[in-house]
Amino acid sequence: MQPGEWRLGQLVNAAALTVAAAFGLFAVAACGGPGAPSHDHGRVVAHLPIPFQPPAATGNPDIIPVAVTVGQRFSVKVDTSDGPFDWSQVAKPDPRIVRLAGNFGDGSCAAGLVGCRVPYFHTLLARARGTTTMSWRYHDLSCEAAQASASPGASASPGTSGAPGTGPCPSVTRVTFDITVR
Repeated sequence: MQPGEWRLGQLVNAAALTVAAAFGLFAVAACGGPGAPSHDHGRVVAHLPIPFQPPAATGNPDIIPVAVTVGQRFSVKVDTSDGPFDWSQVAKPDPRIVRLAGNFGDGSCAAGLVGCRVPYFHTLLARARGTTTMSWRYHDLSCEAAQASASPGASASPGTSGAPGTGPCPSVTRVTFDITVR
């Protein structure tokens, strides 16, 4: 083997190792390994927890004012559950003013694991100046079942117990975000 051929072989091997190392770093970042950049979900403006226990304050505990600037990312951290509680979005914001950037999990559960709760960030991007609203509804299936089974014309009062062992039902079940983009 000529000395020049040996050097060419070393260069090819070195290039292959560099490519392999770069691919390995890319794979770790793409798969969320250690040192992977986290998703930019912006400023967290509120948390929709499970169980939901709205404040017993005067005023409007069901309206959350949000002020952001054009181009700003912001998010709502939403808890999840495999029952009997959950959150669902019932009114989306005006897409001309605010657009959904995505829903990004804050962890993961092992396959088939019952009772695992992983919150996610409902991330939005402020697009244009204006105001819009977004609403979420809290579902407590035991309270909803108790209200549905009440006799016609009667309903379970907010703050009263739902099904046996569930405790008091929340008096607020809908949360509205009043979003102002400046």
